[in-house]
Amino acid sequence: MVKFRHLGLLLLSFILITTFSQSAYAHSGRTDANGGHNCSASSKAKGLCTGYHYHNGGSSSGSSSSSTSSGGSTSSTKPAAAPVETVPSGYVKVEKPTYTINVNGTSITNSSLKYPVISYKDITYFPMTFKFTQALALETVWDAETGFVIRKTSNKAGKLELDYGSTSSNLYASQPDFNIYVNDAWIDNGSEEYPLLVLNDVTYFPMTWHYAVDELGLSIKFENNTFYISK
Repeated sequence: MVKFRHLGLLLLSFILITTFSQSAYAHSGRTDANGGHNCSASSKAKGLCTGYHYHNGGSSSGSSSSSTSSGGSTSSTKPAAAPVETVPSGYVKVEKPTYTINVNGTSITNSSLKYPVISYKDITYFPMTFKFTQALALETVWDAETGFVIRKTSNKAGKLELDYGSTSSNLYASQPDFNIYVNDAWIDNGSEEYPLLVLNDVTYFPMTWHYAVDELGLSIKFENNTFYISK
């Protein structure tokens, strides 16, 4: 009889231990698609949980937030900003034209010239080298005392010869520090909308309609992405 009493006590103890263990780790409430859910008020009161948690192998809140944080970091990554070009003081940035240059009916390989044709404020500028001025039948004079003089002539166009070489990808020109005369008339170059420029120690002349046609007697036109100039 005593033996059966002991056996009954052991069985009762086992049932009580099992019941308390399950109540400590299990409580009411359905899980969501992630395998977790929020604590109910009664579960919080019993001290079974404190907030959102997972069951049945669901993802932990830590790994979820870490993944989100990692994903956010990746999506917010921006490419490095391109370096800002700094134009030297006293200079202006000029460029080689993307359009074709045609002189006296001949297209020139401007990208291969030592003294290339340039563009500034959307105006085509020609280098007043000896070879270009001869091809366009222009007379030029330069000396330190007088400055730069350019005149139109009644001469015929000369043979087009070119100086080939390389130039920097970034071109910066400045205004000349000497006097400018066009057909012996002094030009207030500093007040000009399209002033004469100096690049690589060569004077560049703006081929506007006023200067190219009216002053120098040249013919110019722009069509089919080509700038044409001729004597």
